Amino acid sequence: MLIARSRELGFAGEFIVIDSDPNAPYDRPPLSKQFLLGTGPVEPAEWWPEATPILNAKAIGLLTDKRTVLTDKLGEVAADAVVISTGAGSIRLPNGPAGVLTLRTAQDALALRSAVDAGASSAIIIGAGTIGAELASTLAQRGLAVTVVDLAPQPMQRFFSGHLGEEAKAWMHQAGVVTHFGVAVESIQKTDAQWTVRVSGLDLHADLAISAVGARPHTEWLTYSELDISNGVRCTADGKAMLTSGGIADGIFAIGDVSARQAEDGTFRRFESWTQAQRHGAALAEYFAGFDSSELEQAPYGWTEQFGRKVQVHGMLPPAGELVQVYAAEERNAALYRIGSAEEDVAWIGVNAPRQFSRASMGMSLLS
Repeated sequence: MLIARSRELGFAGEFIVIDSDPNAPYDRPPLSKQFLLGTGPVEPAEWWPEATPILNAKAIGLLTDKRTVLTDKLGEVAADAVVISTGAGSIRLPNGPAGVLTLRTAQDALALRSAVDAGASSAIIIGAGTIGAELASTLAQRGLAVTVVDLAPQPMQRFFSGHLGEEAKAWMHQAGVVTHFGVAVESIQKTDAQWTVRVSGLDLHADLAISAVGARPHTEWLTYSELDISNGVRCTADGKAMLTSGGIADGIFAIGDVSARQAEDGTFRRFESWTQAQRHGAALAEYFAGFDSSELEQAPYGWTEQFGRKVQVHGMLPPAGELVQVYAAEERNAALYRIGSAEEDVAWIGVNAPRQFSRASMGMSLLS
């Protein structure tokens, strides 16, 4: 988005893109859904500008004051500005044995689909966040017996900020997914052709063990950069990277999952959201091209597709806020919820209700 939008706005500078992922560029959202259901290769991103090649190398360090990236294959790469968009990687389970699958990259998705294609008939998914829930939905569609376990009391605890947990649990059960919430994983072992996952004294068995316990921003390569990398690259609200001294690094920016933006209350917030990453890229393009950014005025947005439902979230969901259903259409499992009172910032959750969700999140009446 950054490059495409920059070109649209007339920015003529050169972009040098470095990425060690051999399948880049591609869209990640389909990996846990359509890709696992299909048979074809990873589709290259249609939005990527053909005139901009990707240099296959891994960033291993940053000379912040010189705006120079150190790489494993290309040596030093200097530029007038450095944009950090290294995203986030799957968190590995402590002492998790080799062979436990995960899902973050195209390579991960290929490995998981190959295991299912080879005849796996059951899976235990550890973690019920959005990725874990999407995997449960897709693998159940493929006919696997799916079990989901999580220490949290309900699915997608962070995505919903504690709301709609019972509803999300019901979606899983209706699809035949077995769930165990509020349980701790005590051990994971591979015996013969099956995995045994022990949770709170109970042994669960399946052909596949999949870890979906969350993601961690890729910042290890910035350890000696003097950038503030507390839970991502800390940035100003418009994406300028901050130093551990509290100052702003000249010509260094961060966008997407790796960036933690400063909010109005002074806290730093990091969102793992494809849409949010697109917004960050578009806003930085406007900055490069000399325009004012509109991204700062937009509330956080996230979405997921699972169990025949498209779920959209707009705004910061207050955990203690009152959840009020303002629209429902049971025949298509559709609903719209408002969280928060009129006196404070209102957030919205839409389920199979894109039109109503869009109007509500823009402050428009649902009736017209």
